[in-house]
Amino acid sequence: MNTLLVGEIHLSAEELLGKNTQLLKITNEQFLQTKSFPDVQAVVLRTFTPLKTAELQKFPELRYVVACSVGTDNLDLGALKQRNIQLVHCPGTNANSVAEHTLYLMLSLLREDAQKPYAELKNKTVGLIGFGAIGKLVAKKLQGFQARLIAFDVIEQDPKVLTELGVEMKDYDTVLREADLLTIHVPLNRHTEKMITSTSFERMKWNCFLINTSRAEVVHEEDLLQEYRDGRFRGIALDVCSPQLKEKMNKGNVLITDHCAAQGEDSFREQCIKPVEEFVRIMNGGSH
Repeated sequence: MNTLLVGEIHLSAEELLGKNTQLLKITNEQFLQTKSFPDVQAVVLRTFTPLKTAELQKFPELRYVVACSVGTDNLDLGALKQRNIQLVHCPGTNANSVAEHTLYLMLSLLREDAQKPYAELKNKTVGLIGFGAIGKLVAKKLQGFQARLIAFDVIEQDPKVLTELGVEMKDYDTVLREADLLTIHVPLNRHTEKMITSTSFERMKWNCFLINTSRAEVVHEEDLLQEYRDGRFRGIALDVCSPQLKEKMNKGNVLITDHCAAQGEDSFREQCIKPVEEFVRIMNGGSH
């Protein structure tokens, strides 16, 4: 099978592709500049590569898309389904790395200034917006800090898991209103895009902390910038934001990392090797 690899993936995954397919490797820039890939049946990519309607038209023979990332907002899922192109995708492989990065951001914000008394997690209320694989791992890692944990999710949760993690499920407004630290863990889709707006911020406590390791588009950036300038937050930590927002939020207790939360060495390997292994298995006759 002719397989196109766009960009860099873990060497183990690339070697596995090379052993099982006719592999062509190109950069993201080369991919965007090339008009057609007439003989390619499978494309392997990460979240940095768009595969929407225009890009899909480059592949008349495409049968498989192998996503070596967790988010799928770079893909046109409807078009893939319409063309009967199989998506090979292993969500959850980055969960531990993002959860650890969330705690790093959280603790870093709390110790904003060692020259004065800093905030502690003990007895604070941590609110989680989104309680999937990452949200649950964040809660698990917070268990030893003696914090109160509350969460919101549109998906009904297993009561046994909630008891084990010590988490109370609340409605959206309650989580916003009661959280001393609010951390966002939702996927980007039409329901979550710009779900955090000025209306959301107005419901939050004054001097709370905000952490976002999901997607920049989940937060309305102009509204966030206004609240930042008004002094609502004691600290803001973003792993995802636009360059324009990063440039403007350059004072105070602000910590911005460059969309690296999912890039721990272990999770990077898992994000790449798991879907490639699954792709090879399917190619060799296994069911999806």
